[in-house]
Amino acid sequence: MNFPALENKIYFDTARSGLMYDELLKWRKDHEDLFLFQGSQFRINHDELFDKTRFEINSFFNSPNSRTYLTQNFSAGFNCLLKIIKKSSKVMMISGDYPSITKQIISSGFDHFFIDNSWDLENQIINGINENNPTVFVFSIVQYIDGLLIDLDFIKKIKEKFPNILFVADGTQYFGTKFFDFSKSEIDVIASSGYKWMLGGYGNGFVSFNKSISLKHFNANLNVDDLFDLFEPGHLDTLSFGSLSFSLNNLSKYGIKKIENKINVLSTYARKRFEEKNLLSDKVGKRKKHSNIFNIKGNDKIHNKLLKHKIICSKRGVGLRLSFNFYNTTDEIDFLISKL
Repeated sequence: MNFPALENKIYFDTARSGLMYDELLKWRKDHEDLFLFQGSQFRINHDELFDKTRFEINSFFNSPNSRTYLTQNFSAGFNCLLKIIKKSSKVMMISGDYPSITKQIISSGFDHFFIDNSWDLENQIINGINENNPTVFVFSIVQYIDGLLIDLDFIKKIKEKFPNILFVADGTQYFGTKFFDFSKSEIDVIASSGYKWMLGGYGNGFVSFNKSISLKHFNANLNVDDLFDLFEPGHLDTLSFGSLSFSLNNLSKYGIKKIENKINVLSTYARKRFEEKNLLSDKVGKRKKHSNIFNIKGNDKIHNKLLKHKIICSKRGVGLRLSFNFYNTTDEIDFLISKL
Protein backbone atom coordinates (compact mmCIF):
# COMPACT_ATOMS: atom_id res chain seq x y z
CA MET A 1 0.00 0.00 0.00
CA ASN A 2 1.35 3.40 -1.00
CA PHE A 3 0.23 6.50 0.91
CA PRO A 4 0.94 9.76 -0.97
CA ALA A 5 0.11 11.90 2.09
CA LEU A 6 3.26 10.55 3.76
CA GLU A 7 5.50 12.06 1.10
CA ASN A 8 5.37 15.58 2.54
CA LYS A 9 4.35 15.17 6.18
CA ILE A 10 4.63 13.03 9.28
CA TYR A 11 1.18 11.68 9.97
CA PHE A 12 0.44 10.84 13.59
CA ASP A 13 -3.31 11.26 13.22
CA THR A 14 -4.87 7.95 12.18
CA ALA A 15 -6.98 8.17 15.34
CA ARG A 16 -8.73 11.03 13.56
CA SER A 17 -8.71 9.57 10.06
CA GLY A 18 -6.92 6.80 8.25
CA LEU A 19 -5.14 7.67 5.01
CA MET A 20 -6.16 7.08 1.43
CA TYR A 21 -3.72 4.91 -0.54
CA ASP A 22 -3.10 4.53 -4.25
CA GLU A 23 -4.64 1.09 -4.64
CA LEU A 24 -7.87 2.12 -2.94
CA LEU A 25 -8.09 5.30 -4.99
CA LYS A 26 -7.77 3.26 -8.20
CA TRP A 27 -10.55 0.92 -7.07
CA ARG A 28 -12.78 3.90 -6.23
CA LYS A 29 -12.09 5.55 -9.60
CA ASP A 30 -12.89 2.34 -11.46
CA HIS A 31 -16.08 1.99 -9.45
CA GLU A 32 -17.16 5.55 -10.19
CA ASP A 33 -16.43 5.01 -13.87
CA LEU A 34 -19.00 2.22 -13.84
CA PHE A 35 -21.57 4.69 -12.49
CA LEU A 36 -20.47 7.30 -15.03
CA PHE A 37 -20.91 5.06 -18.05
CA GLN A 38 -23.59 2.59 -16.92
CA GLY A 39 -25.99 4.63 -14.79
CA SER A 40 -28.39 2.47 -12.82
CA GLN A 41 -26.92 -0.69 -14.32
CA PHE A 42 -23.75 -0.33 -12.28
CA ARG A 43 -25.73 -1.47 -9.19
CA ILE A 44 -27.13 -4.62 -10.78
CA ASN A 45 -24.93 -6.78 -8.54
CA HIS A 46 -24.92 -4.50 -5.49
CA ASP A 47 -26.17 -7.23 -3.16
CA GLU A 48 -23.09 -9.29 -3.97
CA LEU A 49 -20.86 -6.36 -3.01
CA PHE A 50 -22.61 -5.93 0.34
CA ASP A 51 -22.47 -9.65 1.03
CA LYS A 52 -18.75 -9.57 0.25
CA THR A 53 -18.31 -6.65 2.68
CA ARG A 54 -20.03 -8.57 5.47
CA PHE A 55 -17.88 -11.58 4.63
CA GLU A 56 -14.68 -9.49 4.81
CA ILE A 57 -15.73 -8.02 8.17
CA ASN A 58 -16.49 -11.42 9.66
CA SER A 59 -13.30 -12.91 8.25
CA PHE A 60 -11.24 -10.02 9.62
CA PHE A 61 -12.53 -10.82 13.11
CA ASN A 62 -12.45 -14.61 12.73
CA SER A 63 -16.21 -14.75 13.23
CA PRO A 64 -17.80 -16.36 10.16
CA ASN A 65 -21.07 -17.05 11.97
CA SER A 66 -21.62 -13.54 13.33
CA ARG A 67 -24.66 -11.53 12.22
CA THR A 68 -23.21 -8.36 10.73
CA TYR A 69 -25.10 -5.27 9.57
CA LEU A 70 -23.66 -2.41 7.53
CA THR A 71 -24.14 1.13 8.83
CA GLN A 72 -22.93 4.57 7.74
CA ASN A 73 -20.78 4.92 10.87
CA PHE A 74 -20.54 3.82 14.50
CA SER A 75 -22.96 6.46 15.75
CA ALA A 76 -25.74 5.49 13.34
CA GLY A 77 -25.31 1.80 14.07
CA PHE A 78 -25.22 2.34 17.83
CA ASN A 79 -28.38 4.43 17.63
CA CYS A 80 -30.16 1.54 15.92
CA LEU A 81 -28.82 -0.90 18.50
CA LEU A 82 -30.25 1.17 21.36
CA LYS A 83 -33.70 0.93 19.77
CA ILE A 84 -33.82 -2.83 20.29
CA ILE A 85 -32.32 -3.01 23.81
CA LYS A 86 -34.99 -3.24 26.49
CA LYS A 87 -35.81 0.15 27.99
CA SER A 88 -35.75 -1.42 31.43
CA SER A 89 -32.00 -2.01 31.08
CA LYS A 90 -29.49 -0.43 33.44
CA VAL A 91 -26.41 0.70 31.53
CA MET A 92 -22.87 1.08 32.85
CA MET A 93 -20.56 3.50 31.02
CA ILE A 94 -17.04 4.87 31.43
CA SER A 95 -16.74 8.53 32.34
CA GLY A 96 -15.32 10.49 29.42
CA ASP A 97 -16.00 7.75 26.87
CA TYR A 98 -16.90 8.57 23.28
CA PRO A 99 -19.77 11.14 23.27
CA SER A 100 -21.75 9.15 20.72
CA ILE A 101 -21.99 6.44 23.37
CA THR A 102 -22.72 8.52 26.44
CA LYS A 103 -25.00 11.14 24.91
CA GLN A 104 -27.12 8.63 22.97
CA ILE A 105 -27.65 6.42 26.02
CA ILE A 106 -28.65 9.39 28.16
CA SER A 107 -30.95 10.88 25.52
CA SER A 108 -32.56 7.47 24.97
CA GLY A 109 -33.78 7.49 28.56
CA PHE A 110 -31.93 4.46 29.89
CA ASP A 111 -31.22 4.13 33.58
CA HIS A 112 -27.44 4.56 33.66
CA PHE A 113 -24.36 5.29 35.71
CA PHE A 114 -20.67 6.03 35.12
CA ILE A 115 -17.50 4.47 36.47
CA ASP A 116 -14.29 6.46 36.89
CA ASN A 117 -11.97 6.56 33.90
CA SER A 118 -8.93 6.10 36.10
CA TRP A 119 -5.64 4.24 35.85
CA ASP A 120 -7.21 1.19 37.56
CA LEU A 121 -10.15 1.06 35.17
CA GLU A 122 -10.49 -2.70 35.43
CA ASN A 123 -11.05 -2.39 39.19
CA GLN A 124 -13.58 0.34 38.54
CA ILE A 125 -15.46 -2.04 36.21
CA ILE A 126 -15.61 -4.73 38.90
CA ASN A 127 -16.71 -2.24 41.56
CA GLY A 128 -19.32 -0.77 39.24
CA ILE A 129 -20.83 -4.18 38.58
CA ASN A 130 -20.81 -5.24 42.23
CA GLU A 131 -22.25 -1.99 43.53
CA ASN A 132 -24.81 -1.14 40.84
CA ASN A 133 -25.82 -4.42 39.14
CA PRO A 134 -25.97 -3.22 35.53
CA THR A 135 -27.62 -5.30 32.83
CA VAL A 136 -25.63 -3.67 30.00
CA PHE A 137 -22.00 -2.52 29.83
CA VAL A 138 -21.06 -0.28 26.90
CA PHE A 139 -17.41 0.72 26.42
CA SER A 140 -14.79 1.75 23.90
CA ILE A 141 -11.96 -0.77 23.81
CA VAL A 142 -9.55 2.13 23.37
CA GLN A 143 -10.50 5.47 24.92
CA TYR A 144 -10.42 8.11 22.21
CA ILE A 145 -8.87 10.97 24.21
CA ASP A 146 -5.84 9.36 25.83
CA GLY A 147 -5.62 5.90 24.27
CA LEU A 148 -6.27 3.93 27.45
CA LEU A 149 -6.58 0.28 26.40
CA ILE A 150 -9.01 -1.95 28.26
CA ASP A 151 -7.58 -5.40 28.89
CA LEU A 152 -9.70 -7.71 26.72
CA ASP A 153 -8.52 -10.80 28.61
CA PHE A 154 -9.95 -9.12 31.70
CA ILE A 155 -13.20 -8.39 29.85
CA LYS A 156 -13.44 -12.05 28.88
CA LYS A 157 -13.03 -13.16 32.51
CA ILE A 158 -15.58 -10.62 33.74
CA LYS A 159 -18.10 -11.71 31.13
CA GLU A 160 -17.62 -15.33 32.19
CA LYS A 161 -18.20 -14.28 35.81
CA PHE A 162 -21.22 -12.13 34.95
CA PRO A 163 -22.75 -13.87 31.91
CA ASN A 164 -26.09 -12.09 32.30
CA ILE A 165 -24.62 -8.68 31.46
CA LEU A 166 -24.78 -7.59 27.81
CA PHE A 167 -21.30 -6.45 26.72
CA VAL A 168 -21.28 -3.92 23.85
CA ALA A 169 -17.89 -2.71 22.58
CA ASP A 170 -16.95 0.21 20.35
CA GLY A 171 -13.86 -0.83 18.40
CA THR A 172 -13.40 2.27 16.25
CA GLN A 173 -10.00 3.12 17.79
CA TYR A 174 -8.94 -0.53 18.07
CA PHE A 175 -9.99 -2.60 15.07
CA GLY A 176 -7.21 -2.68 12.52
CA THR A 177 -4.42 -2.28 15.08
CA LYS A 178 -4.41 -5.76 16.60
CA PHE A 179 -5.76 -9.20 15.84
CA PHE A 180 -9.20 -9.55 17.39
CA ASP A 181 -11.06 -12.86 17.58
CA PHE A 182 -14.67 -11.87 18.02
CA SER A 183 -15.91 -15.44 18.29
CA LYS A 184 -13.75 -16.08 21.39
CA SER A 185 -13.93 -12.63 22.95
CA GLU A 186 -17.09 -13.14 25.06
CA ILE A 187 -18.21 -9.68 23.87
CA ASP A 188 -21.83 -9.79 22.71
CA VAL A 189 -21.94 -6.92 20.22
CA ILE A 190 -19.22 -4.94 18.47
CA ALA A 191 -19.68 -1.76 16.46
CA SER A 192 -17.26 0.47 14.62
CA SER A 193 -16.68 3.07 11.95
CA GLY A 194 -14.33 2.03 9.18
CA TYR A 195 -12.49 5.25 8.34
CA LYS A 196 -9.74 5.10 10.94
CA TRP A 197 -7.50 2.06 11.42
CA MET A 198 -9.34 -0.09 8.87
CA LEU A 199 -8.57 2.51 6.17
CA GLY A 200 -12.02 2.24 4.62
CA GLY A 201 -12.67 5.93 4.04
CA TYR A 202 -15.74 7.75 5.25
CA GLY A 203 -19.36 6.62 5.17
CA ASN A 204 -19.05 3.04 6.37
CA GLY A 205 -19.25 1.06 9.58
CA PHE A 206 -20.95 -1.99 11.01
CA VAL A 207 -22.68 -3.62 13.96
CA SER A 208 -21.98 -7.30 14.54
CA PHE A 209 -23.69 -9.76 16.90
CA ASN A 210 -21.67 -12.64 18.31
CA LYS A 211 -23.00 -16.05 17.36
CA SER A 212 -23.36 -16.96 21.04
CA ILE A 213 -25.37 -13.90 22.01
CA SER A 214 -28.43 -14.22 24.23
CA LEU A 215 -31.47 -12.23 23.10
CA LYS A 216 -32.97 -11.71 26.54
CA HIS A 217 -31.66 -8.13 26.69
CA PHE A 218 -33.54 -7.15 23.56
CA ASN A 219 -37.14 -6.37 22.75
CA ALA A 220 -39.53 -9.31 22.62
CA ASN A 221 -39.73 -11.37 19.44
CA LEU A 222 -36.39 -10.07 18.19
CA ASN A 223 -34.60 -12.13 15.57
CA VAL A 224 -31.06 -10.98 14.78
CA ASP A 225 -31.40 -12.51 11.32
CA ASP A 226 -34.26 -10.14 10.61
CA LEU A 227 -32.84 -6.69 11.39
CA PHE A 228 -31.80 -5.48 7.95
CA ASP A 229 -34.69 -3.01 7.77
CA LEU A 230 -33.51 -1.43 11.02
CA PHE A 231 -29.76 -1.30 10.45
CA GLU A 232 -29.73 -1.05 6.66
CA PRO A 233 -32.73 1.08 5.60
CA GLY A 234 -32.87 2.43 2.07
CA HIS A 235 -29.98 2.28 -0.38
CA LEU A 236 -26.47 1.58 0.83
CA ASP A 237 -23.53 3.28 -0.87
CA THR A 238 -21.54 0.78 -2.91
CA LEU A 239 -18.56 3.13 -3.07
CA SER A 240 -18.29 3.44 0.72
CA PHE A 241 -18.85 -0.19 1.63
CA GLY A 242 -16.86 -1.43 -1.33
CA SER A 243 -13.97 0.69 -0.04
CA LEU A 244 -14.21 -0.93 3.38
CA SER A 245 -14.30 -4.40 1.83
CA PHE A 246 -11.32 -3.56 -0.38
CA SER A 247 -9.24 -2.26 2.54
CA LEU A 248 -10.05 -5.13 4.89
CA ASN A 249 -8.98 -7.54 2.17
CA ASN A 250 -5.73 -5.61 1.69
CA LEU A 251 -5.02 -5.42 5.41
CA SER A 252 -5.61 -9.16 5.67
CA LYS A 253 -3.20 -9.81 2.81
CA TYR A 254 -0.60 -7.55 4.40
CA GLY A 255 -1.15 -9.41 7.68
CA ILE A 256 -2.90 -8.12 10.78
CA LYS A 257 -0.29 -9.80 12.99
CA LYS A 258 2.43 -8.02 11.02
CA ILE A 259 0.58 -4.74 11.53
CA GLU A 260 0.13 -5.46 15.22
CA ASN A 261 3.83 -6.23 15.69
CA LYS A 262 4.88 -3.04 13.90
CA ILE A 263 2.46 -0.92 15.93
CA ASN A 264 3.60 -2.55 19.17
CA VAL A 265 7.23 -1.64 18.41
CA LEU A 266 6.28 1.96 17.67
CA SER A 267 4.04 2.28 20.73
CA THR A 268 6.64 0.83 23.08
CA TYR A 269 9.30 3.13 21.66
CA ALA A 270 7.06 6.20 21.79
CA ARG A 271 6.03 5.51 25.38
CA LYS A 272 9.67 5.23 26.43
CA ARG A 273 10.58 8.52 24.75
CA PHE A 274 7.52 10.31 26.14
CA GLU A 275 8.26 9.06 29.65
CA GLU A 276 11.84 10.29 29.35
CA LYS A 277 10.47 13.77 28.63
CA ASN A 278 7.74 13.55 31.30
CA LEU A 279 5.06 14.09 28.66
CA LEU A 280 2.52 11.51 29.83
CA SER A 281 -0.09 11.68 32.56
CA ASP A 282 0.29 9.71 35.78
CA LYS A 283 -2.77 7.74 34.72
CA VAL A 284 -1.05 6.30 31.65
CA GLY A 285 2.24 5.90 33.51
CA LYS A 286 0.64 3.53 36.00
CA ARG A 287 -0.78 1.24 33.31
CA LYS A 288 1.17 -1.89 32.37
CA LYS A 289 -0.23 -1.96 28.84
CA HIS A 290 -1.26 0.88 26.59
CA SER A 291 -2.55 1.33 23.06
CA ASN A 292 -0.91 3.11 20.13
CA ILE A 293 -2.67 6.40 20.97
CA PHE A 294 -1.05 8.86 23.38
CA ASN A 295 -2.11 12.22 24.80
CA ILE A 296 0.98 14.25 25.64
CA LYS A 297 1.28 17.50 27.52
CA GLY A 298 0.97 20.35 25.05
CA ASN A 299 -0.84 23.58 24.24
CA ASP A 300 -1.85 25.57 21.15
CA LYS A 301 1.66 26.96 20.77
CA ILE A 302 3.23 23.50 20.67
CA HIS A 303 0.51 22.19 18.36
CA ASN A 304 1.10 25.04 15.91
CA LYS A 305 4.84 24.42 16.08
CA LEU A 306 4.35 20.77 15.18
CA LEU A 307 2.07 21.70 12.29
CA LYS A 308 4.73 24.13 11.07
CA HIS A 309 7.12 21.18 10.91
CA LYS A 310 4.44 19.16 9.08
CA ILE A 311 3.78 16.86 12.02
CA ILE A 312 0.05 16.11 11.98
CA CYS A 313 -1.75 15.35 15.24
CA SER A 314 -4.93 16.44 17.04
CA LYS A 315 -5.82 18.52 20.05
CA ARG A 316 -7.84 16.36 22.42
CA GLY A 317 -8.72 16.95 26.04
CA VAL A 318 -6.02 19.03 27.74
CA GLY A 319 -3.18 17.91 25.47
CA LEU A 320 -2.13 16.69 22.05
CA ARG A 321 -3.17 13.28 20.76
CA LEU A 322 -0.65 11.31 18.72
CA SER A 323 -1.45 7.96 17.15
CA PHE A 324 0.93 5.54 15.44
CA ASN A 325 0.14 3.21 12.58
CA PHE A 326 2.16 0.65 10.65
CA TYR A 327 3.17 3.29 8.10
CA ASN A 328 5.01 5.32 10.77
CA THR A 329 8.64 4.87 11.90
CA THR A 330 10.78 5.32 15.01
CA ASP A 331 12.77 7.99 13.13
CA GLU A 332 9.57 10.01 12.85
CA ILE A 333 9.03 9.68 16.59
CA ASP A 334 12.59 10.92 17.17
CA PHE A 335 11.92 13.91 14.92
CA LEU A 336 8.76 14.66 16.89
CA ILE A 337 10.69 14.56 20.17
CA SER A 338 13.30 16.93 18.77
CA LYS A 339 10.60 19.51 18.08
CA LEU A 340 9.12 19.31 21.56
